[in-house]
Amino acid sequence: MNRLSIFHRTKFIFSIFPSLAAVLLTPLPAVAQSQPVTVTVTAAGTGKNLAPRFLGLSYEMSMLLPTDGRYYFDAHDDALVNTFKTLGIKSLRVGANAVDDPRIPVPQEKDIDQLFDFARAAGVKVIYSFRLKNGDPAESARLAAYIAAHDADALDCFAIGNEPNFYLKPFATLFAQWKPHYDAILKAVPDAMFDGPSADANYALALAKAVFPEGHLAMASDHYYFLGSGRAGEKNPAATRARFLANRLDASYERDYAKVGAKLAADSVPYRIDEMNSCYNGGSKNSSDTYASTLWALDCTHWWAAHHILGVNYHTGESVGRDGGFAAPNYAAFLRQPDGNGFMMRPQAYALLAFTAGAHGQPAEVKIQTATNFNFNAYAYKSQDGSLYLTLINKSYGDHAQAAAVSVQLPAGLDAKTWQRMDLTQKDNDIAAKTGVSLGGAAVDAHGDWAGRWKKITGENSGGLTVELAPTSAAILHFSPAKL
Repeated sequence: MNRLSIFHRTKFIFSIFPSLAAVLLTPLPAVAQSQPVTVTVTAAGTGKNLAPRFLGLSYEMSMLLPTDGRYYFDAHDDALVNTFKTLGIKSLRVGANAVDDPRIPVPQEKDIDQLFDFARAAGVKVIYSFRLKNGDPAESARLAAYIAAHDADALDCFAIGNEPNFYLKPFATLFAQWKPHYDAILKAVPDAMFDGPSADANYALALAKAVFPEGHLAMASDHYYFLGSGRAGEKNPAATRARFLANRLDASYERDYAKVGAKLAADSVPYRIDEMNSCYNGGSKNSSDTYASTLWALDCTHWWAAHHILGVNYHTGESVGRDGGFAAPNYAAFLRQPDGNGFMMRPQAYALLAFTAGAHGQPAEVKIQTATNFNFNAYAYKSQDGSLYLTLINKSYGDHAQAAAVSVQLPAGLDAKTWQRMDLTQKDNDIAAKTGVSLGGAAVDAHGDWAGRWKKITGENSGGLTVELAPTSAAILHFSPAKL
């Protein structure tokens, strides 16, 4: 199957909608008549499971250094460990702007120990970056040997530098500086694996061509900030939020995937977006920190999962590289509370939580039929136990908000004995809101605990059902072959 067609959308305006086999009602604001949508899951699975470490976070290398004697990555910080586990984070990449910034000291053994102890406690694997810009290959090799000797169990792979495409042009210039670090690390750690170049698509393709045949490139990587400049987005937050929720972003993803992901896949090179988020330079205030970012990130994460890449790492942290320095990001998934006790969940955290709840097993092919201008998406997965998970996302809002009357058609032969539902909502259906987000009727608390619940769907039949989905919301449907 052509990967680019996994979520081919056949759209048309319905004049008549069939009678409903079953209707699941949720409280709705006063909105226009429901928009008919048909979601057809056309295959049980595409044959390739979601990568086990698909969902990740990316941090600045400076986050490894202690502040006032306290480490951010602390295995004894139950709130942070719980938050990682609750959100389903499996990959932790450290590097970003700080890895190549001469103002930031290179982390040493004690700092590294703290990071990897945390990684073990949180159940993540680490992508660990070394300094490229004015870096020392011998120092990189020394620290790589230390990590290999002490922390191989929690290591995914090494990386060298961050976004060198901005200061080392063309690729040959980069490679001339990158290769000595690579060679020195391999001499110290002969079985070392690498992620690179943490740059753009062209450099990712070039690096894969140069070193993948040697057997030490675990993944080729690039970076994306799909909504552009944070500062530009702040000039008109309403328009920026509208761009977050527009289905035309799918075409942008398609172009980006065709440019690099599809080409790497053709050569059997694993591909990861090891740093991404909405807007660069720390995100866009009043957009990247709002409920609009929740629906955007949920949609975006599923889109890339459906295209079978190795994973994505959302950039976050208490501070990120922005505007020539380092400051708190608008797009952070969570930030430490001012009193230091636990974390404040930001809207984007709920996108990660909802993805984890609804992405299990093999991505399945989905076809969507609805009005061309209705911003709606759907994604499906078949898990190993035969269950089917379907995420529905209604991104309509404001004056054009419409509930979606979604007719779900399941694959032939699927025997669903139990149907459940979990909703992602903002209490006022407000895409500009920065609080009031929940999944399954519950928020994630400051200690990383979440008590959301599935609700059983009644009135189902074996072939499908119809559900009502409020505007500016998402629902995860779970169809199980077993009685729960």
